[in-house]
Amino acid sequence: MKLLHYIKQHPKEIFLGIGSSILLLILFVFVMNHIVMPLYTHHGREIEVPDVEYLSFYEAEEILEDTGFKIIIEGKKFDATFPESTIIFQNPRPFSHVKKGRRIYLTLSAGERLVQVPRLIGMAERDAIFKLEEVGLQVGQIFYEYDNYRLNGVVCNQGFPEGTEVSEQEFVDITVSLGRLPTRFFVPDVVDKDVEIAKSMILQAGLTVGTITYEVRRQKLPDTVIHQSIPAGEEVNRGQSIDLVVSQLEELL
Repeated sequence: MKLLHYIKQHPKEIFLGIGSSILLLILFVFVMNHIVMPLYTHHGREIEVPDVEYLSFYEAEEILEDTGFKIIIEGKKFDATFPESTIIFQNPRPFSHVKKGRRIYLTLSAGERLVQVPRLIGMAERDAIFKLEEVGLQVGQIFYEYDNYRLNGVVCNQGFPEGTEVSEQEFVDITVSLGRLPTRFFVPDVVDKDVEIAKSMILQAGLTVGTITYEVRRQKLPDTVIHQSIPAGEEVNRGQSIDLVVSQLEELL
């Protein structure tokens, strides 16, 4: 009752007091939001992240440390495009705005992946090709020659010695034995064969591939042998050259 009586007697003072309290609260919130909290969180002191991608680690380290950032090496990845220790990714991204002193995570190139050439000598041709693909290499040219010590179809030589470190997906040539040198050589029948198969058959017969010419034959699949210079079955000297005529769909300009 006394409080109600006081309010009725002094309404002006009461409203002034409430108004003052509200103003003080508003002022308190403003100070906290725009002065105290920014000072606490360093808001307004964000800086731009430099772009250090594709720079060497030592160049990136100097730039980032001079700008006030901390460096964390997040990992390394094999990359044939960029030399070892080149920055290939950064987080936060270049030109983003972050607080000074933040950690910058870097991914570095580990350079080109190297692969050890396996031992292929003594393997069957198909097994050698599979082995190369298994370790991340590719078969290059396949040569055929007679070998008195290796059975027919077995690899008797390889382009890189076993254990040699080469780039991933490097081409490795192999030489496949044709077995013991025969006394007679016969021309294989390569007509209607794909030109690559035909070349392989000629080499495996102890002969050589001569000139390859092309003719338009729309009724034939492209790259099909339509003529060989020496008839199939004919006995020839070792290394005899066999010329081929191969089909194509249109005249080459």
